[in-house]
Amino acid sequence: MKKYGAMDRELYGSAVTLKNLALVQKEKPLSADYIFQSLMDNSLALRPAYEEMITLYRNGRDEEAFKAFGNIAGSRAGRNFASVLSKIDRINPAETVKQMEVFQNMMAEERMTAAVRAAQKNSVLITALASASIFALLINFAVVVVFMDTLGMLGHLF
Repeated sequence: MKKYGAMDRELYGSAVTLKNLALVQKEKPLSADYIFQSLMDNSLALRPAYEEMITLYRNGRDEEAFKAFGNIAGSRAGRNFASVLSKIDRINPAETVKQMEVFQNMMAEERMTAAVRAAQKNSVLITALASASIFALLINFAVVVVFMDTLGMLGHLF
């Protein structure tokens, strides 16, 4: 699994923006085009993905637009977000809020999983280094004890 990068952080931010847009406009839903444009205006790393998606969407190639967004985003979260975006004009704002809450929870769990894996990897590395240090100390102790014993025997011989 790749690290939690700039695209995924921005996807999370886009989910928050989309959720806020849906909350603000419960009675009067916004057009999908306006929502996509707002998401693009609030993005940096995902701007090319939004530009490609909006261009294809405005040319009537909806399915291709959302696939392109998912591919450019380059992660499972990006493809899931593209799936939500593809339904944006067919679902009501309250459902959009629920979808974004689920998406945000999924992203938080993925980030937590990545952090736990990194911590476990660091833990194994530190344990290995500590074990190597202890092993080196034991070898040093054994050499010193054997060497001292050998010096004592040599002293008795001569």
